[in-house]
Amino acid sequence: MDRHALKIPCNAMPFICEADYSVSLGKMMHADRTAPFHVAIYLLRGSMEIIEDGDRYELLPHRLFFLKSGVHHWGEKPFEEGSAWYYAHFYCREPDAGMEELPGNVYYDTKVCLNPQDNEKYIAIPKMTDCERMGQIQKNFEKMIEAHVHGNIPQASVRLWQIFLECAKSAPGDSVQNVYVRKLREYIQAHYAESFETTEVESVCGLSYKYAGTLFKEETGQTIREYQRTLRLRKAKQLLKETDKPITDIAQLIGFSDVFYFSKVFRAEQGCPPSEYRRTYIPGI
Repeated sequence: MDRHALKIPCNAMPFICEADYSVSLGKMMHADRTAPFHVAIYLLRGSMEIIEDGDRYELLPHRLFFLKSGVHHWGEKPFEEGSAWYYAHFYCREPDAGMEELPGNVYYDTKVCLNPQDNEKYIAIPKMTDCERMGQIQKNFEKMIEAHVHGNIPQASVRLWQIFLECAKSAPGDSVQNVYVRKLREYIQAHYAESFETTEVESVCGLSYKYAGTLFKEETGQTIREYQRTLRLRKAKQLLKETDKPITDIAQLIGFSDVFYFSKVFRAEQGCPPSEYRRTYIPGI
């Protein structure tokens, strides 16, 4: 599962607060913000770069992309001039605790649901979907915007739900290898500040540490420890930018007991020490 992927409960409708068409006529990059709403972007032409919680995404034509509410996102690279896109801002509640994911093979099941508990599931939406051969998604986006412009929020919400289903249906299923890697990702993301042992990793995925590391490197291009370091430094940069915490405290918060070693690793990765990074950081527009 992608980091910060949307999970949409099947027993709740989204509420669209804004939906429209936009175009880049000059130098423009994505706003630096933490929005209280989810965002859907369908790129029609051009290109744009968006960074969400440190993960960099490159949007190309006929790509549908979702940003999750409450997660910091921003842009560092101007959009290609003339880029055009549809967008929607919407609210949707999180799935209830213990709610299970709806299996992909029943998205279009014709079974009549008489028991409300049968619908207490959620669908997982990929961060990005290639819609070039899926014209129905663009048509639904256009109809959604049209309905919203005319104040028909229920109809706009129905169109958005149809987009959700098309995206979820088109998402490739996890291979066995991807399942192991996903479990490892989730574990490291939850414990990146800890000095976990190889035996802990083995218990998470049920594989030997060596084999798990091989699968992880094949899938991500990083070793398990390299990925852990990436997450640590990503959090360090966020804390340096957004707080006035002392560098010693930041080092300890992300799992470095030695602030000098932290500074050495940070410099090797970023090209400057933490103190200089904090002084020269300029928020994106």
